[in-house]
Order: sequence, then C-alpha cells, then structure tokens
Amino acid sequence: MIFFWISSFVLASALYYTLWLLTPYHHVFGALYRMFLYHFAFPLQYIMIPCFFYGIFATVFTNSFRNKNWIGRVFITIIIIILTILLSSPFGGMLWHFHDMQAGYFPKDWVYKMIYKGFSWGIQIGWYIILLSIPYNIICAIGCYFLTEKGVELYDKKQSW
Repeated sequence: MIFFWISSFVLASALYYTLWLLTPYHHVFGALYRMFLYHFAFPLQYIMIPCFFYGIFATVFTNSFRNKNWIGRVFITIIIIILTILLSSPFGGMLWHFHDMQAGYFPKDWVYKMIYKGFSWGIQIGWYIILLSIPYNIICAIGCYFLTEKGVELYDKKQSW
C-alpha cells in the first residue's frame, strides 16, 4: 500500500505543478461558480486524500488485476477510480470546510459542522469538482492503470525471491 500511496502522490503532485505551469491562470482543478478556491491554495492536501484511498484500493485489487487481460485490467482500474472518488469526496469536503473555518472563524460546534456539512457537501459536489478537472483527471486515470500495473509487477518480482 505504501508504494501505491507514495508513488501516486509524487506523480499526481508532479503532474499538478506541470499543468499549473502550462494552464492559463494556473487553473488545474475545476471549481463551481463563486466557490472559495481552497483546493487551489492547498493543492497537495487535496491531492493526498485520493492518493491515500487509491493506495488502499490498488492494494486490495492487486490479485484481481494480475489475473486479468488488458480489458479486465482497464475495468478494474475504472472500479478503483470510482471507489477512490466515492471515498475521497467526503474527506475532501471535510478538508474544504476546515479551510473555510480557518479563513473566517471556528463556530462553537465546528467539529460537527466540518464532519456533517463537509461529508455531505463532499458527496454532493466533490465528484463534480473532480469531473471538471480536465485534463488532470484524464491523465491521472491513465496513470492509475500504469501505476497499478507497475505495482503488480514489483510485487511479483518480490515474490519470486
């Protein structure tokens, strides 16, 4: 899991900063109209969340990925991506609410608001923000396939010792 998590974080961060240099106004991630852009201000924190969940799911699906042909591997990659987005979105929403409170004030019941609102808002719009983050999301999806393949290959080499 550590290999998938660390390598995906390094690659996703490098891609983010490469696209940041190439895109107009440095807009790599998508955003809703009039949305506070905390994910622009703290990109690595928002990148780390899906990389963590990708590491878990890539590890869980390693044996299935190994035993499939390329079409099956693409299907498993799609499953990994969907599960990663579904589990990352609520935590991204919680992080967004935390940053929002840092920018203003922490209300008395701030933990409840961060968890309840962040979780629900993340589920409602987190996936949409990811969908709007073209070409970053497309390149990451392709990278997910090849990184999972590389992880399986490294695992197989380790087992043959």
